[in-house]
Amino acid sequence: MGYNEAKRWSDRPEEFGTGVPEGIAGPEAANNAATGGAMVPTLALSIPGSGSTAVILAALIMHGFRPGPHLMNETPEFVYAIFTAMLIANFAFLFVGLAGAKVFAKITLLPKAFLWSSVLCFATIGAYSVASSFFDVWLMAGAGFVGFLMLRHGFGPAPLIMGLILGKMVEESFSQSMIVYDNEWWRLLERPICVGLSVITALSLSWPLIKRMLPKKQKD
Repeated sequence: MGYNEAKRWSDRPEEFGTGVPEGIAGPEAANNAATGGAMVPTLALSIPGSGSTAVILAALIMHGFRPGPHLMNETPEFVYAIFTAMLIANFAFLFVGLAGAKVFAKITLLPKAFLWSSVLCFATIGAYSVASSFFDVWLMAGAGFVGFLMLRHGFGPAPLIMGLILGKMVEESFSQSMIVYDNEWWRLLERPICVGLSVITALSLSWPLIKRMLPKKQKD
């Protein structure tokens, strides 16, 4: 989503995919912002905001903590310690990134044959390790072939990946909301925050159509 929005608002969207800084900074900034944002519902409401925070939530419970309002009331110093550590980590990432950017960039000099074979090896191990099933490996291979066909015919695989990852979370969250509001979906719009997010989402989805309707600037 960060990459898509950076491309949408850029003055040179046609250069995306060639290594322009905006195409790298957009998704990385969104990724870093999501890390802290996912911790808020995990600690305050005991609702994991991502896969990694779900592991953190399980670890807290194993160590005797009660995530949610009880954690904020009973051990506020622990919550402050977590946020302080995350703040320090971000500054550490900044200095490490600035100091090692040239070293990290040397990975792009590796032969593509070595990179692709390594990616295939790790992807196969990761797909098999989830359930120790070769069916998942074949499913991964089929998904890779579908992605290859999409790229060959001009379709970006990013929307499909987003749907597969976020689709389950959206369905579960919507089902929970319907239970809370007795299947009266319009009551979701009673909260100003929900209305604001819905408006932003609608504008984001309809922006390509709106952009086409706007008069184009004439170049000198």
